[in-house]
Amino acid sequence: MQTNTVRKSETCEEKLRRMCKNIAEEITAGKENAHEWTEHVYDIEWITYQDHSYKAARLLVAGGGPNIWVNLQTNTVDGYWASDKVSWGFVDNIGLDDYLEEIYQPWLYGDGLGK
Repeated sequence: MQTNTVRKSETCEEKLRRMCKNIAEEITAGKENAHEWTEHVYDIEWITYQDHSYKAARLLVAGGGPNIWVNLQTNTVDGYWASDKVSWGFVDNIGLDDYLEEIYQPWLYGDGLGK
């Protein structure tokens, strides 16, 4: 007797949820260091205080189809795909926030402080 298995394909929201969850779990697992992890980041959006000192950052880790940002202000992986939005929490066990604060150089971004 042969049985046919029907495999339901994922919806865009389910794919987005899976992708965000995997990224969040990767950061929480802490198996890579922050420097290695950021080598595959497409863009960094700096979040600063009024005096231009570092507050947090958002890292663009996927773009074009889904857009996925790692938000270090909220410790969430935020995914957007068409009208779908997914957020998945993480624990920064690779030191991303500390690493980004260390490499942030406000004088490169025209803070006008003369540093």
